[in-house]
Amino acid sequence: MTLDFNTVNVSPRIEAGSELLHVQRLADVQAIQQLGAIYPILVDSHDLNALVDLFAQDGTFLRAGHVHTGRKELREFFAQIMRTYSMTVHSVHSHVVDLALGAKTAVGVQMGHGEVAIKGQRCLAAYRYDDEYRWVEGRWLFARRQMRYEYFSSHDALGSSLAGRQRVRVPGTAPRDAEIPEELPSHLGAQAARNERVQ
Repeated sequence: MTLDFNTVNVSPRIEAGSELLHVQRLADVQAIQQLGAIYPILVDSHDLNALVDLFAQDGTFLRAGHVHTGRKELREFFAQIMRTYSMTVHSVHSHVVDLALGAKTAVGVQMGHGEVAIKGQRCLAAYRYDDEYRWVEGRWLFARRQMRYEYFSSHDALGSSLAGRQRVRVPGTAPRDAEIPEELPSHLGAQAARNERVQ
């Protein structure tokens, strides 16, 4: 399930008798956006228990080709992240949610920037979350959250690390490819069209 950018900004005509459904949808979208807003607060606060509880029991988190499924694995993953980064500062930006009337599942995209401290070095990153959400016993939770980077770099190397594909440069590890925008179907389509024009 992916977000349809052609429909998320549609303003439906509200038919008589369906008002409550539309009000409920607005309340659900707001609850999902609150979910997206509380996530970075809990990460930055190192509140591991509350953070893991934002995921469904079988929820999944994907990052850098690794998949963590279920609250036990998620707890271990986020605990390791909190040990690695002595400080994190997440600044979330736009958060678009696609939710049908009466649905108990939804999808969304959230963008953001982050600052982290690794081994005494300040690092900066731009990231994108592609999400699936599920309504569970009165709460919206993450069913699936995929994090992909536009770049990740130490502050000192930022000026020379944004060119090319290998823009993920975590101190102490080998540089690797950034996923965004290169993995997006729209980017791949535009690249193919450019290549066709060149031939």
